[in-house]
Amino acid sequence: MLALDSSTFVEIMRARNRTVQQAFMALDTEQSPVVASVLVLHELLSGARLGDNPAGERAKVERVLRGIDVVALEPSDIEFTAKVRADLRRQGRPIGDVDALIAGQALARGWTLVTRNVKHFGRVEGLSLIDWAVGPEPLSAEAVAARVREGE
Repeated sequence: MLALDSSTFVEIMRARNRTVQQAFMALDTEQSPVVASVLVLHELLSGARLGDNPAGERAKVERVLRGIDVVALEPSDIEFTAKVRADLRRQGRPIGDVDALIAGQALARGWTLVTRNVKHFGRVEGLSLIDWAVGPEPLSAEAVAARVREGE
């Protein structure tokens, strides 16, 4: 199951990266379900409200989410989200609280997260990541580690 992160949706809406656009257009949500966390919806709608044209930005969010299930955070996800947040803080490598919640939910559900923000999400042990700007396959542990090092 693929879970798309806010950074991926933003890339799709801005249409700046052809590779990301093509990967999104190639999705067959009937064959391979695609989801977005309700937390991603929160980030997208918050961003839309901050723009110069909130109604227009909201319409873009609605279009890009068409056909994608938005999944609520459930109590069963919380153990994973709490562990992610605590582990990263203990290591002195925290990511934002919303990103920790998204990562924990993905781990709890066994999702592969499609994100441009590998430097943050790559800090989360065991989280499978894809960056469509690089390709359609999950990133290797070595590629993730290199991206995390670049971001520090």
